[in-house]
Amino acid sequence: MISSTAPADAILDDAALWRDAEGRPTFRHRPKLIGPEISFTIEERDLAWSDGRSSGRLPLHQIESVRLVFRPANLYTRRYRVEVRQRLGKKIWFSNVSWRGMVEIEAHDAPFAAFVRALCATIARTSPKASFIAGEPAWRYVIIAATTAGLAVSLAYLTIQAIRAVNWGLMGLVVFIGGYTVWQMSLWLTKNRPDSFNPLDPPAILLPNVKPGA
Repeated sequence: MISSTAPADAILDDAALWRDAEGRPTFRHRPKLIGPEISFTIEERDLAWSDGRSSGRLPLHQIESVRLVFRPANLYTRRYRVEVRQRLGKKIWFSNVSWRGMVEIEAHDAPFAAFVRALCATIARTSPKASFIAGEPAWRYVIIAATTAGLAVSLAYLTIQAIRAVNWGLMGLVVFIGGYTVWQMSLWLTKNRPDSFNPLDPPAILLPNVKPGA
């Protein structure tokens, strides 16, 4: 776990935070191509959400865990996701990207990172027993790691066979497609290693890389 002395007030004052008309930290995204935009607001006692037709609240003191994960998508390989779970079992999640069309995705990297920091700090203060989890569950991580290792071995075998057969077309296909796949899976494994984290200092590896001034 990473230690930090950063005050929660400094996190809540992050200039990148989106705020609603009442000045409360808010974040919104459109998680699906067909579906409404969902907004999340950190209120005094609740994490509120609304999609324009329905709404709900998670009492902050009832939140059991917050999990940060790296979840690349087909159209956007730098997608990050936060999952908030209530003690009664209810879970909500949101990510740093919104669907804007069939082949168009908009990233909200700076507001997402700022909102996650504010949310974690607020939950740490209102629900002291909450767990802050980095990465995927261990069982899923082990399965993906084993799959990646098996794929890497298979690609090495195919490459050797292609070289022996002097089949440059096959070798190029294996290196291009297989190499890209292994690279993506390796990136997933690097970022999603199971761990816990300090809510006042969420791991940078599980937040979008925001450029200065963005």
